[in-house]
Amino acid sequence: MSTTHADVAGRGAAGEPGAVFAVTGPLAEVVTLTARGPLDAGVVDRLATATETTLQRAAAHADFLVVDLTAVTYLAMEALRQLVILARACRLADVRLRVLPSLVARKKIVLAGLAEFLPLEG
Repeated sequence: MSTTHADVAGRGAAGEPGAVFAVTGPLAEVVTLTARGPLDAGVVDRLATATETTLQRAAAHADFLVVDLTAVTYLAMEALRQLVILARACRLADVRLRVLPSLVARKKIVLAGLAEFLPLEG
């Protein structure tokens, strides 16, 4: 299993430390993108890079791509847009997507009307 970590500089919406992303897998045909902290406008470029890396790895080696947002403390619309782009790309690559949301992320996804498009687990 290989892991890539990318620390994101800056502060979140509430002055929290910046978000951190990690890509793991493939492990048992699953590749996981884990995000922690605030996913605000300042981390969108890093999130885009992380989702592209994760999708490439999943398309080559796995059937499932899991986005673990359980430790996300803030989810900006710009970050949500990147998740929608990832969902579309997964469909094109025939990779099944699952999203494990924090309460904050779940509320934003549901309020945005994207729960059907971003399959929520847990």
